[in-house]
Amino acid sequence: MNQPVEGKVLKFWDLMSISLGQIIGTGVVVLTGVSIGMTGHGAPWAFLLALGIVAIPTICIAALGSAIPSTGGNYTYVRDLLGSKISFFYLALLLAGQVILSSYAIGFAEYGDALVPGLNMTLVAATIMLLCFIANLLGIKTAARFQSVMVLGLLAALAVYIALGLTHVQDYAPYRQLPTVMPNGFGGFFAAAFLLRLSLIGSEFISEFGDEMENPGRMIPLVMGISLLVVSLLYILIAVVATGVLPLDQLAGRNLAVTAKIIFSPGVYIAFIAGGIMISLVTSLNAIFAWCTRGLYMATEDGWLPARLAVVNRFGTPYIFLTVFFAVGMLPILTGMTLTYVAILGNAVGAIFGLFPVVALYNLAKRNPEAYRLAPFRLPVLLTRLLPLTAVVIYGYGIYSSWDFIGNTGWLLLLGYSVLVMVYIYLREPYRVSARV
Repeated sequence: MNQPVEGKVLKFWDLMSISLGQIIGTGVVVLTGVSIGMTGHGAPWAFLLALGIVAIPTICIAALGSAIPSTGGNYTYVRDLLGSKISFFYLALLLAGQVILSSYAIGFAEYGDALVPGLNMTLVAATIMLLCFIANLLGIKTAARFQSVMVLGLLAALAVYIALGLTHVQDYAPYRQLPTVMPNGFGGFFAAAFLLRLSLIGSEFISEFGDEMENPGRMIPLVMGISLLVVSLLYILIAVVATGVLPLDQLAGRNLAVTAKIIFSPGVYIAFIAGGIMISLVTSLNAIFAWCTRGLYMATEDGWLPARLAVVNRFGTPYIFLTVFFAVGMLPILTGMTLTYVAILGNAVGAIFGLFPVVALYNLAKRNPEAYRLAPFRLPVLLTRLLPLTAVVIYGYGIYSSWDFIGNTGWLLLLGYSVLVMVYIYLREPYRVSARV
């Protein structure tokens, strides 16, 4: 079977650009204004708490990636540490959760319409989805280079927003006073932080490239840790600007464009929206396309899917699998779903499938003691048990908090899909021919 890789092609900066592009996206564009409405001047501190919330599952994945790096990382962790049937169920949920792809494309179109009113937003969203799809059809190295260029532009735009915006912030006292940091109590503050965790997830998917990078045991935790810290610092400073330039009653529920109009000249404002906000959405979309097929490819080697589906093009890309994810991402665009609904639905499904590899860490030291012992990034055994349990509580709350907004119809559709997947697993298992011993 052909391999969907080009050797050890990914180096530190390639991985950093993919990771940064995956993290920086709809969070800073959409969620900052919502968090201001929930906790006012506490928004910067809520980002800091969000970092702590995200750090728990991120550390779990980093430890697994350091111990047993491989292509299709999260899928292989679940397979080897929780069982093959569970791993395929995880993979099926991951596929469904990639409706989140459309949120980046829809967000891109909405900001495009803000700059050029009257655009056909469905066409714009579909076009940007198609361009990222094509970039990744040309191979992981091409996609990583495309990503590097976009991330540099994005970071420059956000740096300018912070640098100019901070000169307009005159009073820092509200960030040091409990009544203004938690105007709705700790519950409102924590709710804002939990929401903002959505803006910080993404670095864990670097583990999907375990067989395609140099020195993965060291590189995976290093890239995940650095990119998460860099983005967290950016977001905290952005939140300071977003809450410090205008009165809070003019900001709650609105995006960064409100303060950008104050701190930028008209020309720079347009450049910021086009070169910063819109590019952030493209980088997130492109980064998901870059890793999403790895698990499906591994599933063919395990016999869960027909091997012919894993055929690759001359760039080493499994184009059939990539096309499946492209179709999943296009569906919400073509059916007219809103950005908010897609983001919350995708996050809820993501919280469910995200539990699987995190819980897999619980069994690492017992089921693969040699890999655990030799891992460059090794957690104490107690933490390999405690951190997954803590993550279950956090994720469980996130799933529960999404229930009413998604509605019974959405959950029933997910339940029906899950039942079909379990039936497929039951029927496929007797005929499964695994390439693994």
